[in-house]
Amino acid sequence: MSMAVKAFCAGALPDPAAESAGNVPDRPAAGDSAEMSAARPDSAADSAGHSSRGLPRYEIIVKGFANSLTSPPLSEASKKKGEVAGGFTVKDAGGFQQGRSATLQEFLQDVPGIFMQASSGGEVSKVSMRGSGIQAEDQPIGIQFLLDGMPYNDAEGEAVLEDFNLNGVKYAEVFRGANAFTYGSYALGGAVNLVPLTGYDAGPLYARIDGGSSSYMNALIASGGIKGPVDYYLSTTAHLLDGFRAHSNENGEQLFGNCGLRIGNSLETRLYLTAGAVDRAAAGGLTKDEMAADPRQADPDAIAQDFHKTWEMARCADKVTYQSGENRIDGGLFWAYRNEMDRSYFGPGSRQGIYAFYDNNFGISLNYVNRDNIFGRKNMLTVGSGLTYENENGANYENVNGSRGALTAQGLRMSLNAPLYGEIQHHVLDGLSAVAGVQAVYAQRRFVDRSPAADGDAGDRDKVQDFFGANPKAGLILEFAEDNKAFVNASRSWQPPSFDELVEMDQDSGGGYEYAPLRPQQAWTLELGTRGGRGRFEWELAAYRSWVTNELLAMNDTHGNDIGTVNVAATVHQGIEAGLDVDLLYPLFVHGAGRGNEDRITLSQAYTLNDFHFQNDSVYRYNRIGGIPMHWYEAELLYQTPAGLFAGVNLASSLSRFPVDQANTLFADPYVLLGLKIGFQQKKGFTVYFEAKNLLDARYPASVDPIADATTVNGPVRIFQPGDGRSFYGGVRWAW
Repeated sequence: MSMAVKAFCAGALPDPAAESAGNVPDRPAAGDSAEMSAARPDSAADSAGHSSRGLPRYEIIVKGFANSLTSPPLSEASKKKGEVAGGFTVKDAGGFQQGRSATLQEFLQDVPGIFMQASSGGEVSKVSMRGSGIQAEDQPIGIQFLLDGMPYNDAEGEAVLEDFNLNGVKYAEVFRGANAFTYGSYALGGAVNLVPLTGYDAGPLYARIDGGSSSYMNALIASGGIKGPVDYYLSTTAHLLDGFRAHSNENGEQLFGNCGLRIGNSLETRLYLTAGAVDRAAAGGLTKDEMAADPRQADPDAIAQDFHKTWEMARCADKVTYQSGENRIDGGLFWAYRNEMDRSYFGPGSRQGIYAFYDNNFGISLNYVNRDNIFGRKNMLTVGSGLTYENENGANYENVNGSRGALTAQGLRMSLNAPLYGEIQHHVLDGLSAVAGVQAVYAQRRFVDRSPAADGDAGDRDKVQDFFGANPKAGLILEFAEDNKAFVNASRSWQPPSFDELVEMDQDSGGGYEYAPLRPQQAWTLELGTRGGRGRFEWELAAYRSWVTNELLAMNDTHGNDIGTVNVAATVHQGIEAGLDVDLLYPLFVHGAGRGNEDRITLSQAYTLNDFHFQNDSVYRYNRIGGIPMHWYEAELLYQTPAGLFAGVNLASSLSRFPVDQANTLFADPYVLLGLKIGFQQKKGFTVYFEAKNLLDARYPASVDPIADATTVNGPVRIFQPGDGRSFYGGVRWAW
């Protein structure tokens, strides 16, 4: 049913920047009809379009639907700040569009508690929250990535971030730790939910082209719109990159789209389609001295054996949302396909060589939320479940100068995950709510070694492990001032091993694999903090301590021999996640009525303390866990005008040296990355920017591959992946 609403506005229409910050006037709810027509002068005004009070006066006719049910607007995500009893950040895409918008690292900059590592100007290869995923070599693990609340990870836990079309994302929700409980996430790190643009958010045509150092080139064209009960968004992108380092060129293409169908006020279904291909050369690691001498060089073996990764992928998903009164049901299902080939080193000490595989991922999820009052007080009940399954068929070959040689191993990997969860949040007193929940998880890892040289009969080649976990959670949220919260929670996390941890090449038999059974990684976490705003300040702060058992780490034995990934009996992860945004000066030169009509200088800061160490380990005692900076700080000082002009400086810094091996014998040095950007940004029309990165031309490790003990390595310790040197980028866009 459609409705009409008349609104009389003095002055200009609502400012888009204010809306992106959640400061919007009252609008119809997501379940209501609302579609804004072009504003026109009210007939009661004079012929010049001015009222008798001398101010412009507009009549806005509203009809149709205001927002998508399946892909909520930013204002809906901001409400969760009062419902999450722990570390949680909403990051909109406004700042992302002011510079080179290529990677998740650029999208989530200044978000506390999340550390991302990238190399050669490409997509991030590692993402860590609270110590998750430090050991992953090229694909994040230990964090649940989602698109509109539906899982994007493979069933075994890994995620390929290049599959996301970040220019088609309107905002991201970052849940740290067990605060991602109701998304089915059960690992230590948490979850990142990316919410895409729909026809309700996008204009009829959007075009963008960027270029810069290392022959970087990125082009995008997109379109969105609404036709009655149907809305759509479609984008296609292509990028090219020679790479800062030798042998680090890359090219890729992607198509992303979604189409929604609204059935009345309460029901919506949305279809998502993604297809892409990437061809990326890998430069390999360098020693610390090689990186300092010439960060542009590549590992000699990377050139000789043509280290490379190529893949094609496709994903299809559908989400259905029903919302009526205080009840909301979200259901989704997806299928994803990937065909990939990864060329790496083959020779003494490693028989990995070329790994080629194809896999299929399937998933289904169901989530129910009820917000009816209980005993006269606000209450929120959430229950849900999900199922993900992956079937990966792969084979390893000798790498003969970049070409496939003899088959060395072949196997089938099958992963299954089935979480079931329930959570209740009840306002026990005015300004005080209690949260309690429990999550039960079943997972299975099944491996079949089909290698010609594998020992034993067919039955011996089939390895199956079943895992069961139960994760309770409890917390409190106290509102001590309007929109200011303090929180505390205790929770348990649980993470089954991936096949990268369970399966290694058999180095002795000349073929086949070695399967090493492992236990799930588990942790109890205590967290407390606050978030809110007052006057010129907006903040978020969380401190946590996790007591981890059976952490999955690559280790040596007491004699210094590499024993692969093992369960470490006891470790501790603790840290601080702090963010502070300050309106330093306003107005300066442009005066107007309201925040969106003045120029201003803002300072955004984020600090993350990563204090992770062993707990009385038989080999490493109380050493720090290697691979991630202990003190990470980001800041941006930005000047903006209501007309769209912006200019600012930014920095990112590892404030102290940190170990890159568990024995703490080799360290990465501290570094500072300084950048600047300037441009002109409009929601519609013309936008242009210029950006400079690493102005000091620092030589630093953008990524490291932590090892057990650098002193026991036979040969050069090439685990440092240098970041880009001084680089410059620019771009233009036009939005209709």
